[in-house]
Amino acid sequence: MILVSLRLVNFGLYGGEHRFELAPDAGGQKPVVLVVGHNGAGKTTFLESVRLALYGKRALGARIGQAEYERHLLKRINNFATDRTASVELSFKSQNLGNEDIYTVRRAWAARGASVVESLEFERNGAPVDDIPTEDWNHYLEDIIPAGVSQLFFFDGEKIQDIADDQENTGLTDAIKSLLGIDILDQLRGDLALYKSRSMGREGGADLESLQRDLEIAKSDLVFSEEELGALSAKRTQLARRSEALQKVFEQEGGSIALSRDTLSEELKRVETDLSKQTNALKSLVNGVAPFGLAPKLLAKFLSDVEHARSQQSALAIEAFVSSFQQTVGNDATWTKTHFARLRDFAESRQSSGPKMALSTEPDWVMEKLAQVPDERVKVAKLAAQLAELQKKRATLKDQLKNFRPGAASGAFEDLKKAEFELGAVEAELKRKQDTATQARALIDRLERELRKSRDAVFALAKAQEKRDLATRAQAALNDYEQRIVQLRLASLSKHFIDAFSGLVTRKSLVREVIVDPNSFQMKLLGEKGREITPSELSAGERQLFAISMLWALGRTSGRELPMIIDTPLSRLDQQHRTNLMANYVPRSSAQVIMLCTDTELTPDLSEIISPYVSRRFEIGAVVGGRRTEITVLDHARDAHLLETTDAH
Repeated sequence: MILVSLRLVNFGLYGGEHRFELAPDAGGQKPVVLVVGHNGAGKTTFLESVRLALYGKRALGARIGQAEYERHLLKRINNFATDRTASVELSFKSQNLGNEDIYTVRRAWAARGASVVESLEFERNGAPVDDIPTEDWNHYLEDIIPAGVSQLFFFDGEKIQDIADDQENTGLTDAIKSLLGIDILDQLRGDLALYKSRSMGREGGADLESLQRDLEIAKSDLVFSEEELGALSAKRTQLARRSEALQKVFEQEGGSIALSRDTLSEELKRVETDLSKQTNALKSLVNGVAPFGLAPKLLAKFLSDVEHARSQQSALAIEAFVSSFQQTVGNDATWTKTHFARLRDFAESRQSSGPKMALSTEPDWVMEKLAQVPDERVKVAKLAAQLAELQKKRATLKDQLKNFRPGAASGAFEDLKKAEFELGAVEAELKRKQDTATQARALIDRLERELRKSRDAVFALAKAQEKRDLATRAQAALNDYEQRIVQLRLASLSKHFIDAFSGLVTRKSLVREVIVDPNSFQMKLLGEKGREITPSELSAGERQLFAISMLWALGRTSGRELPMIIDTPLSRLDQQHRTNLMANYVPRSSAQVIMLCTDTELTPDLSEIISPYVSRRFEIGAVVGGRRTEITVLDHARDAHLLETTDAH
């Protein structure tokens, strides 16, 4: 991975827009990029901006809350930014599916009162990374450069000093765990234990035998109920036929009316009264326009003649009106004889041709009456049907009175009542059995569902047990993996540390071996003859080099090709140790080394040592009383000739 560029807009001391081109020499001979400035010029802000671009809130720590993160960002927006916005943009090269792609990540912040709105843009080769959901961009960035590993490659003087002053090596212990992936292994073990615990909590005994037994009983009950339903249905059919036959016998005997002679006589009188009323109603209709319905063709001809007569009467009325109007206007010049002649011609043209007809009444009244013929015809047909029915009923009643047998209808009626009572009892029993069968079917459906669910649960429990067994085996495999990886990595770490430390300190044989406890990860330095060297035996400068060497060894042991960013590593070193660091560590630590140092640290002799390895050099400084930031880009190959100056208020 190579950092290509860093663009800052109103971030921290960098008011306005500033851009750092960070790609080292393509040939790999000049991996160093120098950023030189006095204290307070923005070197630490440079390192912080890289971390923020990559990790966002996690750059401040895994336990930092959103409110604290926003308070920090509010302080990092430049005071002279009128729109209260800031952004950092980092471009870097990284391998993706065998190809070297250029990624650009841009985080922008806008102050909204006491809160901050953050936006994230992520591009690959100039186009948005659309094959990864936006909500997973942060995870993808951390996969490229894990936050725990980045602390081995991006560090400042404070981290070096913390490690150097830590007598218990607590900081190094955390770094070693992060390098070895022990923190991830611990998380995996915890997740596996939590999974096993939750899986055990979901277990429940499913009584399959009891459910199966209940299901068989329910099915047996349903078979018995259906057999009873079949028998009852057959009996109901038989009783229904008998009841129907008895009903016919009862009706033949006169039905309920024939239960007594007086009843028959009263019914006959009522029928004859209704027959008389209907006959009179029919006569009334016949005395009206109803007979016209018997001659539809004649009716149509008559309607046409009436319409013709109405037209002739209209013409006579118009002629009378014109004559009266002419007499009224008299000699008025507006109306001439020609006008009245035309009116009479128009009236004559509207008259129907043919012989003149005279009606004794108004044509409209005649046509209104004739329009009632269809309705009257329907009424006649309805009355005729009612009369026929009444006449038939009268004849039946007369026959029943003539042939009346006392008690015949009563016996048929008693037989019918008995048959209907038996039919009703069977139907009630049939309904009860049908309800019982319906309940049995519902019970069978429920039991079958519960049985399926229970079988699924048993299968799930078996699968859960299998997964728990796998989780247990995975825990054992993790433990075995941890032991093996720790042994391999710690051996590699010890070798890299000895090589680095021996190349930096002046007392070359001071430390011959470093031992890291595989359980506690506490470190022991061993000198000649295996004597343990305590941190207190090291000088302040040697402890600084111890910290730098350990960070270098951790980075080498990680196996990741990541750039190094080192902030002010020379502050507590004497001249010889500074020389060793610049000659043996900085050019060799990575394919890209961005070194942030003060102008007092980078003395002319140190500058001459590192110069052959420097591909770019930036000098930063706050001018005009700290109100303006100035960045100068120097061409190292041409004796620091001024190439570019960028100012931002």
